[in-house]
Amino acid sequence: MCKIKICGITDTAAIPAINRLTPDYVGFIMARGFKRSVSDDFVKKCGALLNSRIKKVGVFVNDDVYRIAWLVQDGTIDVVQLHGDEDGEYIRALKALTPVAVIKAVGLQGDRVDPWPEECDFVLLDSCSKEARGGTGKRVAWRRYDEIDKPFFLAGGITPSNVAQAIAAVHPFGVDSSGGLETDGRKDEQKICQYIANIREAEI
Repeated sequence: MCKIKICGITDTAAIPAINRLTPDYVGFIMARGFKRSVSDDFVKKCGALLNSRIKKVGVFVNDDVYRIAWLVQDGTIDVVQLHGDEDGEYIRALKALTPVAVIKAVGLQGDRVDPWPEECDFVLLDSCSKEARGGTGKRVAWRRYDEIDKPFFLAGGITPSNVAQAIAAVHPFGVDSSGGLETDGRKDEQKICQYIANIREAEI
């Protein structure tokens, strides 16, 4: 079953629908200075409202490992997603502080996937770069990525209308959408419902 991830939550309005539909992961941009950045306190507040079966993912860019470890240890987040220049040494240092699953975002150079550290648990394939660390809404090529030897999430331009096609073409471990689930910059309950319904239909 393809795992379902919703990223970039910035308010609590969609939480009742998310709880009802139970995607596998919900992501929060905890790196500072981005369009969808939210505070640690906001993530704690949302976490208290979320169905306990949904894993809370904190998204970071070259952040302090001690800050991230603390957020894991106090239960604010369950999974760490890294969008910066974090390497294997960085991930080893984080895992030495706290046992946590790590998703590492990687981009593409032409048709070639950027390298990823073996120490990560999952790869997130996105249209990220040094300037735009993800969340651009641009699609990557939809093909089989047999060269990725870890479970990977497909992100980048995923919407309710194309998610089934993306799953059929790529066969990812999971799919991840943020802007594709928004209307006027806010998560849209109807789009979230359609996204999750289309993923589950595609898996039948």
